[in-house]
Amino acid sequence: MYFLPPTRISLLNILSSTSSTCVLAPELMEGPYYINNEMIRNNLIEDQAGIRLTLDVAVIDVTTCEPMEDVLVEIWAANATGIYSHGNFPGATLQRNETFLRGGYPTGPDGLAELVTIYPGFYARRTAHVHAMIHMNWDKSENGTFVSSSGSVLHIGQFFFQEEWNDKVYATSPYTENTNKRTYNDEDKTVDDSEDADGNSAFIDLHLAGEDITDGLIGFITVGVNPQASYSIKNKNYLNSTGPSQ
Repeated sequence: MYFLPPTRISLLNILSSTSSTCVLAPELMEGPYYINNEMIRNNLIEDQAGIRLTLDVAVIDVTTCEPMEDVLVEIWAANATGIYSHGNFPGATLQRNETFLRGGYPTGPDGLAELVTIYPGFYARRTAHVHAMIHMNWDKSENGTFVSSSGSVLHIGQFFFQEEWNDKVYATSPYTENTNKRTYNDEDKTVDDSEDADGNSAFIDLHLAGEDITDGLIGFITVGVNPQASYSIKNKNYLNSTGPSQ
C-alpha cells in the first residue's frame, strides 16, 4: 500500500493549487549519460557520500489537471564530485558497471513518487542538475529492472537548484573535493532553455530536513505531462552491458 506522510500531503496540496502545476514541463536534452533498463527502486544512493536529498516528484496530466498514477519517474545525476556512474565518457565504451544515483519508482494514486538521492555535484559547462524521464505503461523485467523501450516516454527533462542552495551544499565535504570548474545557473544554456512563458519552473523547491544542511534536504517539484506524448530515447547504453548496444 502507498502511504503519504502528512507533510507531503499538505505540501502537495500547496503545489497543486498554483497555476504553474498544470502546464507542460519543458522538454530538455537527454544528455550523453542515460542508461537504459535501470533498477526499480526509490533509494539510489548506494555508497555515495553527499547531502541526502529526498525528492518528491508530482506528475500531473495537463489535459485534466489530475495526478497520474503508476507512471515511472526515473532520475539520474552526477555524484558530489561531478562523476556519473558508468563514467563521464560520452560516445565511448562504458568502462564500469555502476548503478549509483540511477533508478526509477512509480507514482502512487496521488501522482507522487519519492526518490532518495544526493545533491548532485557540478562539472564542466553544467550547473547542478538532475535528469528526469517519465514513463507510462512501462514493463518490469524478471530481474527487477524496468524496460526503457516499453510503453511511452511522456517527458525528458532536467531539474535545477537555486544558487543559494548550491553555495551552501558546495561548502561542505565531499563537494569541496570537486576539482571541476564550477558552472553557475546563468552560465548554463540548458537552464535558459527550461524557462518558458507558461509559468512552469524546472527548479526544485527545497527545505531543510533537519536543523542543518548536513541533515539533508527535502525537495518538491511538479512535472506537467501530456499522456499522448511519446519521446524517443537516444542513448544506446544498457545496464550490465560492457558498452553501447549494437
